[in-house]
Amino acid sequence: SPRECKSILIKPEDLKYKIFMCHKDKKDLKGTNALEYIKWGEKQKFHERPSCGGRQRWWDLGKRDISDAVCMMSYNDRHPFLFNKVSLCDARLYDIYCSEGIITIFLLNSTIIPLQIELIGRINLGEGALDFKVYEAADLLIPCKTSIKDSQSKTLHQVFKQMSNREINSIFEEIGFPLCRERYCKNPEHPYEFVDPNKVLLDKILPDRRELDKIVFEALGLTEEEQLEVYRAVVELVKTRLVKARSL
Repeated sequence: SPRECKSILIKPEDLKYKIFMCHKDKKDLKGTNALEYIKWGEKQKFHERPSCGGRQRWWDLGKRDISDAVCMMSYNDRHPFLFNKVSLCDARLYDIYCSEGIITIFLLNSTIIPLQIELIGRINLGEGALDFKVYEAADLLIPCKTSIKDSQSKTLHQVFKQMSNREINSIFEEIGFPLCRERYCKNPEHPYEFVDPNKVLLDKILPDRRELDKIVFEALGLTEEEQLEVYRAVVELVKTRLVKARSL
């Protein structure tokens, strides 16, 4: 579950397990557990599904490199971009390959990204979840690497490491608002009734998020008032989407 995932910053050499993709035909797998697994999958009719039926070997996703990061296909009130290097992705997660290095993952976790996701995604899933297609993910904009100073790059590494070792909260909690935790709350905006975009304060934003955002906002040339407007817009867009879904 994406909610249980953390953007954990790890080195490939620290991994205890390696992922192997089977590119062999059945005749070359005789006597292996891999063939038994394939046979079991065919009993479940996996090979007849549209996503598998068109492949030469339905169990083979082809030769692919594990991505540097992943983007989720659906968003509720959390917008993390997760450091990868451990798994192959398909359907619910999108691969991201970072030509400019790991700094791209840092920048994708800034609050400027949820703003874009909320503006270009579509609300057509249950309980107000937002659907985000791969071609829309490809259109996300971040500052180019050359706009980040060397000292800022070092800070980004430190800040992202801090964020990677904690739960990524709802965007409301990241920006400084509490959520109602009362069971069976009757407020029509539960659990978002305490969220008021006009009450966003820069000193209430979680410190590591604020440090990351300041670097991105500075690269974009935004004043503090303009930065506040970004935070307010994100809060307003996400809250409106989720509260409206509860009223339908």
